[in-house]
Amino acid sequence: MKFSVIIPTLREEKRIGALLAALEAQTFGGEWEILVCDGGSQDQTRAQVEKFSRAQFLDCERGVSRQRNAGARVAQGELLVFMDADDMPPPRFLEQIARSYARWPFSVACPWFFAHDGSFFTRCAYFGFNIGFWLGQSTLRTGSGVCIVARRRDFLKSGGFDETMHLGEDVKLLRTLCPRYGWHRHLLVPLGTSGRRFEHDGGAQLLWFYAKISPFLLLGMWKTLQKFEYRSAPYGEARRGKGKLEG
Repeated sequence: MKFSVIIPTLREEKRIGALLAALEAQTFGGEWEILVCDGGSQDQTRAQVEKFSRAQFLDCERGVSRQRNAGARVAQGELLVFMDADDMPPPRFLEQIARSYARWPFSVACPWFFAHDGSFFTRCAYFGFNIGFWLGQSTLRTGSGVCIVARRRDFLKSGGFDETMHLGEDVKLLRTLCPRYGWHRHLLVPLGTSGRRFEHDGGAQLLWFYAKISPFLLLGMWKTLQKFEYRSAPYGEARRGKGKLEG
């Protein structure tokens, strides 16, 4: 088995180095590669990436979905691991994913994410999200774009992330891959990630936003979802240019 870790970036010089260091410390003994798909950073993101021999820097058209899809097209791994620049994987992260896949091959999966920074409220909110995703993995088929693991051949056949969407593209991908191509799983594999979205917008406000859009996510009303302004969209992709979380 070979992994391809795909990381979209834009002005992530403050965070990408910590993620790449955590990835290079992985205990997984198989083959794997790191593809950093950058959307035109003007800071030191590229310089940080070039410090790590395993990481390959790709210049891409800006847009999280476009960057992820661009990485998938050049990836060589059987499993694609889409991560965010503020994720912080424990040393056995890839090894545990490989073991989970060997026991029960899946088409797409999400790990059990937790906040490695942020408030107690944020950590509790993340725990609640995980419980919901785990309980609904075989029925609701939803999860978080914090990290998505997909079988490469299935991902490419499906067309990948919908580049026309600024909200819900992660859940749409999960629904597209499962059940058409195989199982969806919410893995009991821990992954640290940042709570900066909650700290940026305020926990209560963000939870209320997720509550408002949840019915449309569950019903697959993708066009209606695009009418919502997503202030916490990464890299300022929200409508009307709000929600810049980089830096």
